[in-house]
Amino acid sequence: VYYSAPDGVLDRPYQELAGFAKTKELQPGEQEEVTVSFTTESMAGYDMARAAYILEAGVYYVRVGNSSRNTHIAGAIHLDAEAVVEQERNICGESGFTDLKPEKRGVTYAEEAKEKETAVSVELSAAELKQVTHVYSELPRELPHGPACRWEEVVSGKKTMEEFVGGLTDEQLAYLCIGAYKECEDMMEVIGNASISVAGAAGETTQQLKELGTPTLVMADGPAGLRLSPTYECVDGTIRSTASNFGESFMMVLSEEERAAMAAAASEEAGGETYYQYCTAIPIGTGLAQSWNEELVKQCGDLVGKEMEQFGTHIWLAPAMNIFRSPLCGRNFEYYSEDPLLSGSIAAAMTLGVQAHKGCATTIKHFACNNQETNRYFSNSRVSERALREIYLKGFEIVVKEADPWCIMSSYNIVNGHRTSENRELIEDILRGEWNYQGMVTTDWWTSGEHYKEVKAGNDIKMACGFPESLLRAKEAGVLTREEMEICAKRILGLILKID
Repeated sequence: VYYSAPDGVLDRPYQELAGFAKTKELQPGEQEEVTVSFTTESMAGYDMARAAYILEAGVYYVRVGNSSRNTHIAGAIHLDAEAVVEQERNICGESGFTDLKPEKRGVTYAEEAKEKETAVSVELSAAELKQVTHVYSELPRELPHGPACRWEEVVSGKKTMEEFVGGLTDEQLAYLCIGAYKECEDMMEVIGNASISVAGAAGETTQQLKELGTPTLVMADGPAGLRLSPTYECVDGTIRSTASNFGESFMMVLSEEERAAMAAAASEEAGGETYYQYCTAIPIGTGLAQSWNEELVKQCGDLVGKEMEQFGTHIWLAPAMNIFRSPLCGRNFEYYSEDPLLSGSIAAAMTLGVQAHKGCATTIKHFACNNQETNRYFSNSRVSERALREIYLKGFEIVVKEADPWCIMSSYNIVNGHRTSENRELIEDILRGEWNYQGMVTTDWWTSGEHYKEVKAGNDIKMACGFPESLLRAKEAGVLTREEMEICAKRILGLILKID
């Protein structure tokens, strides 16, 4: 189902996707009735001048078909006056250019005029539509200090999370805000294998609070199922991968020295009993989206959730759902679509499938505008706020509101000159303030962002490594507060409490 909005202050496309449904497999001559629904407010466009989503007065045609190239008018909604349905505030700076407005050529077909005359008509008053005005978070207050608590006291309800966090030292708070990783001279030793507990897993939360009884969470990478080392050994109580969890395509881009370093790390101290953990490969993201089948995608998520339980991982670093912005993006196979509604709906189905399993969470990524695989740390995505909200963030908004993913991963790149992992407007104002997201935000691995700036932006944990001393120095210098570390720590611990 598509809709065509009237042109007014905002230029609008010929039609936009509003919703879809998938029939069961039909035998010859068999029929099935499906229902597709969408909210009136979802047809609104974003007016940057007023920082608001608006529905302009006029006729909104509802079109139905089996593809965007084959739709017919099924209804008409007549809105009597303009309605502001959501009041925001402007975010993410200036793009430095004016959006291209291509010449709008009339798209029509032989039956269209008659369909407009005979379409079922609905009269809608702007006065009937409610306006949502968002309240944005203020900086937190420091929690009252108290004696150190045991984690089991929080689990049992004897102590609150605030009491537990208030009893932590500044150093413990700093450790919470970084991922647990292996100390090493060569980063090749831990690439994609920064977990201590599961061979080939991408990382863990800190082990520095074990003395208080706080468990750790293990993170496994995606995208098409769990990415773990298929074989491993246990030597003197230490788990060591004996095979790479990366495919040949990844290994080919490494230098000879890097491949040799990874092989040496895998074979060092070999000789123990070999264990196996083969994971299932599910279809790539693009293939799943092409099915238009949310139930099928949910089943794939269920499969991933079962294997997470089997192999002892808690957080799946997937699905990835950036919009296809460039055909040259080396990550396109992992993403779903060029349409935000389809991307958000498929990611929501995957998340619901995974998180139906107790103690299993997805990580929606890369937030936001990761457009290429080359130079991801320093590429600057320049995009207008309207395009950002209506296209590149919309899929994330859909999955947050429909499926409540427990984790979101910020991206490496820069948006309009501001690094995303340090961008409070993206993470706090939009994600948490406008969408009411309650989960944890993690960085991508070894991001180039400054850690204290990421904490201030609401990026809770830096993976797979970080340096607690840098946060403590920032606090001593007065550019980071204990309160800002506390609020990130509460969200990390809240996820541990939910999953453990």
